[in-house]
Amino acid sequence: MHNKAFTMRRKHPNPGELAITSQRGRQMDNAPTTTDTATPETPTAAPAAAAPAVADTGGITLAIDSDQRTLLATYTPASDGATPGPKLQPADIHALVKTQGFGDLWQNDTGIQQLIQQMPGTKLPLKVAIGEKRDARCVVQISKDKMSATLTLAPPQGGVNLTLEQVQAALGEKGVRAGLLEEAISAAVAAGQATEVLVAQGKACVNGENTRFEQLVPDMAERHPHIDEHGFADFRDLGDLVVVKAGTPLMRRIPPTPGEEGFDVGGNALRPKPGTSWPFAPGLKGAETDPNDADLLVASVTGQPVMVSRGVKVDPNIVLPQVDLSTGNVKFDGAIQIKGDVTDGMKVTCSGDVTVGGAVLAGVIEATGNVTIKGGVIGHSEYNSKESGLSSWFSAKVVAQGHIHAKYAENAYLRSEANVELEDYALHSELTALGHVVVGKPGGKKGKFIGGHARATVSIRVAEAGSDAGPLTVLQAGFNPALTKELFLLDQRKAKHEAEVANLQKIIDFVTTHPERNKDDLSGRATITQEMHQSELLELEAQRAHLTEAMQLAGDAHIAVDYAIHGGTEVRLGGKVWKTAERREKGVFRLNEAGELVLGS
Repeated sequence: MHNKAFTMRRKHPNPGELAITSQRGRQMDNAPTTTDTATPETPTAAPAAAAPAVADTGGITLAIDSDQRTLLATYTPASDGATPGPKLQPADIHALVKTQGFGDLWQNDTGIQQLIQQMPGTKLPLKVAIGEKRDARCVVQISKDKMSATLTLAPPQGGVNLTLEQVQAALGEKGVRAGLLEEAISAAVAAGQATEVLVAQGKACVNGENTRFEQLVPDMAERHPHIDEHGFADFRDLGDLVVVKAGTPLMRRIPPTPGEEGFDVGGNALRPKPGTSWPFAPGLKGAETDPNDADLLVASVTGQPVMVSRGVKVDPNIVLPQVDLSTGNVKFDGAIQIKGDVTDGMKVTCSGDVTVGGAVLAGVIEATGNVTIKGGVIGHSEYNSKESGLSSWFSAKVVAQGHIHAKYAENAYLRSEANVELEDYALHSELTALGHVVVGKPGGKKGKFIGGHARATVSIRVAEAGSDAGPLTVLQAGFNPALTKELFLLDQRKAKHEAEVANLQKIIDFVTTHPERNKDDLSGRATITQEMHQSELLELEAQRAHLTEAMQLAGDAHIAVDYAIHGGTEVRLGGKVWKTAERREKGVFRLNEAGELVLGS
């Protein structure tokens, strides 16, 4: 870092003329000048500010030298040559300088000390430089990185101030040409002094931005719990999975920028580093660039968008490690593969096939396609061993328009518009299929159906029905299970209306026997209400007749038990019922030509 000092020199006898002079090459400021002479010299010029005549204080007189800048102290010893010179302190000289009107000048402490030391013993006159007029000076400093410059202004000491033009010239000579802070420079000059004031500031270059990729579709991680109208969060309901269709914009590529140039205080340009250009990642399955916009990535198939580095791929099949609170309920327009379990209270809804690598643990699956579960379907023990046909009784449910295949079922509700197939067993469960219900493999002992209700349009096949404990086990085939369930619900409604008619008849009979109790026409109101229920019963009877007509026996409807039939098992086929209270051997149930339900081989 370089420093350079500038001073203003006032030339006489033309006090208005100014010149900038360098301090380089001049005598050092603190170097005194002494001259031995026989007679004292008379000052050649008066001080800049008029002052009264100086009294002979110890024989010391002060005057400005002929260079119009140096303050000389002249000491004349006593004429007898025997009287020693005075012993003074620096403060005495400083006071004398101030009294004589030279207090604004720079005072040379070294020269003052020399004068004080030599006066007591000298017999010859002394002339010592003890001060100097000094003009204002400026120092310009440039930082090592050349991104800033500071200005220091030393105020004048008996001299003149620097002008704004002179300071600007000093900055230019130093090489400060850009980023000048004009207001700061002007303020420093006006104040007449400054200490390392920032007067120039460079501009750093801004490197360019690399290619950016703007995501245009939500990510699965952005799903949040649903807040209901009461302000409660359902942590199972995180919203539907994101599904995009072909042509949906997925990601926009924003090209790199060149950056912004900068400069240092010397005016030198600072070149930025341009941003790095990146293309979309190669091999993005299910995605492609828009034919009309090379910077736009769009879906080429329908499926779930999956964010990857520098792109998005679209997977028509969603793959999840499991379905739990971390994923929330899953709803997807496509196939779903779940590697682990579907946990308690979680629900999977999909328009394609569902594959579960683990088990369904008190969870729900609803699928348009097939459902394959490598483990079992397990619910809570709420089944009451009575025929229900109501899925609301179960915490574990699987409903599919395609086939349902699982290893086993416990306290579960499985309904398929095709077939329900279990490899090992079904315990306290309800299985419904428009095609076939199969538990176990043909010829094997696995395949027990214990406690519960199995319904199928065409056939049911199990290895073993019921158990020695005798829980109610119902095997029902021959009619469409959906129509059977509808008939079941209709009969429940019919029973409620019949009960209401009977209760109202009791009221009517009571009032007829005790007319004094017929207050507010109780009998009339009961009769009107009873007629309403009877009207509903007539409508339900008509609906039941229509359902019964629609329920025609499947041509080859049968129920097969490969190993044993235990007590408590009830077989229903084509409206016929067969029951047993004791263990029976294997067999196949069919209707004979007479319409009787028989057990054959």
